[in-house]
Amino acid sequence: MLDVVTNCPLPSLLLAVPSEQILAVSGVAERLLCPDGGSPVGRSLEDFAADEPTGALDLMVSGRLDGYEARRTIHHGDRTVPVTVWIRVVDGQERRRFALAKLLPDPAAIGEALRRPEGATAEAVVGSTDAHLTVDRVSTDVAALLDHRAADVVGQSLFRLIDSPDARPLLQALARGADTGLGTSLSVRPQLFGFRASRCQLLLLPMEPSPSSAFALVDEESADALTSALGMKQALWQFDEVLRSATASRMAAELPADPGLGRLSGRELEIVMRLMNGDRVPAIAESLFLSPSTVRNHLSAVFRKLRVGSQQQLIHLLRRTDAPSS
Repeated sequence: MLDVVTNCPLPSLLLAVPSEQILAVSGVAERLLCPDGGSPVGRSLEDFAADEPTGALDLMVSGRLDGYEARRTIHHGDRTVPVTVWIRVVDGQERRRFALAKLLPDPAAIGEALRRPEGATAEAVVGSTDAHLTVDRVSTDVAALLDHRAADVVGQSLFRLIDSPDARPLLQALARGADTGLGTSLSVRPQLFGFRASRCQLLLLPMEPSPSSAFALVDEESADALTSALGMKQALWQFDEVLRSATASRMAAELPADPGLGRLSGRELEIVMRLMNGDRVPAIAESLFLSPSTVRNHLSAVFRKLRVGSQQQLIHLLRRTDAPSS
């Protein structure tokens, strides 16, 4: 399992909690923390920080959060660099002895994808809420999660979409987001109109006006990632998937107009946001471990849903400030 993290292509670490001792580190993260050579394994993540702890780790250890975003400054050779750190527990809801961490130099970037473990098929459901925490956009694949169409979910309070025992942790996560402007993640059981789904990881990214948020939901395949190498791979993939998806959802919510993005699936939305970011089909395919033909098929579906005929027309539609809301 340590090898899974060590060989991860993204800047990832496995930490002991609450000491934040680094137990395993990917090559990318190792170069970020130790640019002059050496290994950070065995040291605390705080040894590399040039600023004070945020206090969010205590909230995670106490069970009030399952994961959180923090903006830190780390030593990088003879200089310091700002880094966004995402941390989430990976050994169940009771023990909280271990956590995965990702180091992201640019929190606004969608980032690269991890190759999915064999048998992993779930994609994140993405959406956003307004300042009243009412869902104003959700991807069409929510139907597979909640057994209800996206049109049934839009207009619902975010609190109505989760099981009642999860309401308090959700409120605490939203409060931290409103106070800090930083994201949080938690384990919830989605439900709607009597239908209860399996537990999911929910990631919230705060937006303006507060407490509006972009969100992503992905099935939790394994309750304890530390039981097997496959469980750790699954945890890394889920962590990557939900972070990228929520970032894409926030980018979509910040567009100057809403020309019907709620008609798209989570995967389609991410491809569109990468296209808007200047990526082209070959680069998008490489980033998502998809074939170029699969990316083109997704784009063809987007063109049909948004009634455009080309990538250029799509980009023009999304950048217009006078596009009609749907």
